[in-house]
Amino acid sequence: MFSASLVWAASAFAMLLAVFLVIAPAAQATQAATTIDFSAVSQGPFNQSFFKTDGIVFTQGTFVGFVQGANALIGPVAGDVRGGFTSLSAQVAPAFQGTATYTLAAFKNGKQIAATSMTVTQDTGDPTTGPPGYFTISIGQLPKKADSFSLSNVFVRSSFPDVTHIEFGVSSITFSR
Repeated sequence: MFSASLVWAASAFAMLLAVFLVIAPAAQATQAATTIDFSAVSQGPFNQSFFKTDGIVFTQGTFVGFVQGANALIGPVAGDVRGGFTSLSAQVAPAFQGTATYTLAAFKNGKQIAATSMTVTQDTGDPTTGPPGYFTISIGQLPKKADSFSLSNVFVRSSFPDVTHIEFGVSSITFSR
């Protein structure tokens, strides 16, 4: 037969295991996504700490303009996210007609850990043009938390000869922790 101390030890172990199984997933659960929207910001010079209470301080991007129908931080854009993030996306629109390749990168302690690029054409003189408006560029689930990001673009072409670079606006950024 089992001794009382062995039964007690087995019961205590079972209770600890149950507590661990209930608490551990809750501790690892991601927080709800946070979206910062530049419609909350007046057009003009941008205070890079405006969204500090939301957990983000910008290190690049100093002007909010009006791009394709919305207030937008004019790129390139970069920022630090307090507490880090596990995914990030941005709503982006070109300010000029043409084609550009947009790159969204995530960093941990200054070292790039992930990046995604997409080429977008919004040019009425280009037969490969896509629809006008904002598009989403996203870095999905990261292998580990990142603490900063950057969003930039590289000019590809334009059917308008005076266009040699394509400014862009970011109307919102969404990140999850």
